[in-house]
Amino acid sequence: MATYAHAPLAPTAKARGLKGLAAYSDMLANFVRKDIQVRYQGAALGFLWSLINPAVMIGLYIFVFSDVFRSTQPHYPLYLMAGILHWNLFSQITGQSCDTLIANAGLVKKIYFPRLLVPISSVLFNVVLWLLAIVLLFALYPFIGGQAHWTLLAYPFALILFLAFTFGVTLILSVLNVLFRDLKHLIDVALLFLFWVTPIVYQFHRIPPHLREIFALSPLVEYILIFRGILYSGHLPSIHIMGAALLWTAATLGVGLFVFHRHADNLVERL
Repeated sequence: MATYAHAPLAPTAKARGLKGLAAYSDMLANFVRKDIQVRYQGAALGFLWSLINPAVMIGLYIFVFSDVFRSTQPHYPLYLMAGILHWNLFSQITGQSCDTLIANAGLVKKIYFPRLLVPISSVLFNVVLWLLAIVLLFALYPFIGGQAHWTLLAYPFALILFLAFTFGVTLILSVLNVLFRDLKHLIDVALLFLFWVTPIVYQFHRIPPHLREIFALSPLVEYILIFRGILYSGHLPSIHIMGAALLWTAATLGVGLFVFHRHADNLVERL
């Protein structure tokens, strides 16, 4: 069981703000380790399930869309997975974000530590599990139509941009759910809606022209197009798409940090 005895009971100047997080790196690692241990506690295969689940999912996608429902889109399994794997990452993080502060209420009330560690650990926990899926994708990459090209070097930067956007959403939702406990159920509905208005299983240009402006309001459109361009088409995003993604990330992360730092400590009594 992880311990947190080294955490101070009161805020210090060193602990304030983003710079102070470095002093709590051990605590952050303990948060993530504890979440992984709890998730697979009692399971015979333990952490191996993190490898089995994405392997089965990817295998099913390849089988279904290669042998059952054949699409006219060349290398459709790769086309689909370039979008859906990143959607899964977003939906898993945001789906859990509402409960991050509430689930750690006991710890938050007992000792002081930068509250930002709670949503950060939630994001990192999901990223650690998700990385196994993306590793499998790259292992199968040449067998499902992927080609090695220099644009793949841009993938880590696109992923960091996407994670920063997702983290901003997590900060906002984690605070709002303390104030409005029904928010978690609304998020489940919103994610279902967001999935279908984002070009994950279909091509964006197939959307009727009179609906494209509405579908383009989905904040995930630009990110999915970036990932698909890099992994599937082998080209970098246009300036327009990249600019929109940067704006979404800056706005969401900025608002998220502002909302969290303004309200997180005051929400302790409501947890």
